[in-house]
Amino acid sequence: MKQPPAHSWVEVSERALVHNIRAHRRLLGSKTKLMTIVKSNAYGHGLELVARVCERSHIVDWLGVASLNEALTLRRAGITLPILVLSYYHPLNITELAKGINHRISFVVYEDSALKALARAARLAGKPALVHAKLETGMARLGVLPENAADFIKNITNSPYLKLEGVASHFATAESRNQSFLKLQLLTFKNLLKDLESILPPNIIKHFSCSAAITTTTQSHFDLVRLGIAFYGEWPSPENKEVVQDLLSKFVLKSALTWKTQVIEVQSLPRGVPVGYDCTYVTTKPTIMAVLPVGYWDGYDRKLGNQGTVLIHGVRCPIIGKICMNISMVDVSHLKNVRVGDEVVLIGKQTSGKSKSGKVEEVSADELAQKIGTINYEIVTRINPLLPRLLV
Repeated sequence: MKQPPAHSWVEVSERALVHNIRAHRRLLGSKTKLMTIVKSNAYGHGLELVARVCERSHIVDWLGVASLNEALTLRRAGITLPILVLSYYHPLNITELAKGINHRISFVVYEDSALKALARAARLAGKPALVHAKLETGMARLGVLPENAADFIKNITNSPYLKLEGVASHFATAESRNQSFLKLQLLTFKNLLKDLESILPPNIIKHFSCSAAITTTTQSHFDLVRLGIAFYGEWPSPENKEVVQDLLSKFVLKSALTWKTQVIEVQSLPRGVPVGYDCTYVTTKPTIMAVLPVGYWDGYDRKLGNQGTVLIHGVRCPIIGKICMNISMVDVSHLKNVRVGDEVVLIGKQTSGKSKSGKVEEVSADELAQKIGTINYEIVTRINPLLPRLLV
């Protein structure tokens, strides 16, 4: 029996990641830089592992993270690419902020308290904090309202401890087929930039595009784009996939993630046996059941009970019974010779038979998302970060 790296593990394809970077890079002008978003454990793919792929690709200009902690983790790992903290850092932890400044980490800012905290940290660090002002254009989440933007920008440019490196906003509906609200946001951003032109420093980095907008809205590219879910080979939405395939017939994404486990037990059950908690599944005929050491603790959603499928020997096998905390059960009656140690694919592709020329079957993150009423982002980001990530 092959020794697995753990009871369950994630394999990440470097070739797929680099393919997706290049596919998007080809859509950009020569002056537009590319930021890959590696927040939330690189969308479940492994923060440090993915950041290293970005760095050695030599085609990524920036990394985007959610928190200062993620940024400092990357610096400790030896990552040297410019890093932008997109969302959150504690304004009371001046020492950590100063550490970030000394490590050449940039910060998105959207409220005065952050400016004050970063100015204090910059004094401690002995160098100005690099900041990107987040402008509110319709997302209604984080951002400076248009009527307050000029004063906010002046507070930055008038401080010797702050350096305005960029201005940004974020689309609310870029994944939708209907682009009317996107166009309204883009117009608001352009008008704001025009109004602020006299007080913005030269060579300011302007950025707005997310994955969906990179492929559908070239006028939103500006100086930098932020490549998120599509970097990992997942479409921002089914609608976005349809729109892009109409616009760019040769544009292809390659899923980078495969989630695997192994069979730990095989049982022969007679007809009429209830399986799992609450007896939600009862065998209707003699059944061969395989048990997997994966459950909702690992991030395999409980709602997949009695409706999810996994791949064994390249063939789909249905989940039977409820997903447990650490265990799932599958019907393998239609397969021959399923044994303890056989490899199981939870997300990804698997070839039937031992030959590479066999049929390839796939369980995608999109498929699981549709079954449980969520989005592919949630499927991949909720894979437990303690599970090993292996670059293949």
